[in-house]
Amino acid sequence: MLETVKKSTIIILVTLLSIFAGSILLLRYYEVDLVHTIVLNAVIQKAPQGYPRQEISQAFAAARRRAKQDNREEAYLEELFSFSRRLEKIQLLSSEELEELLKIGDR
Repeated sequence: MLETVKKSTIIILVTLLSIFAGSILLLRYYEVDLVHTIVLNAVIQKAPQGYPRQEISQAFAAARRRAKQDNREEAYLEELFSFSRRLEKIQLLSSEELEELLKIGDR
């Protein structure tokens, strides 16, 4: 009886650890995409009234593609984190600030 409980406990622990490890790997794999989407949505929300959302989305999509093609996803991720910190302090972006942000990936 005690041996069965130990086996069950070990099986449960191994299963939970496997799920945890899988989740970490999955999150790491999609990290750039997640941060990209969050920053993109923040920029769209803080864009000046009437600024074309499609233009913002296209600029971010192009930057994402360039980062992937040039194998510089880590640098792109750092740039996104930098933008995120900057956006935390801003209520609304001016047109000039937005134009500067849309040069994402060109640095």
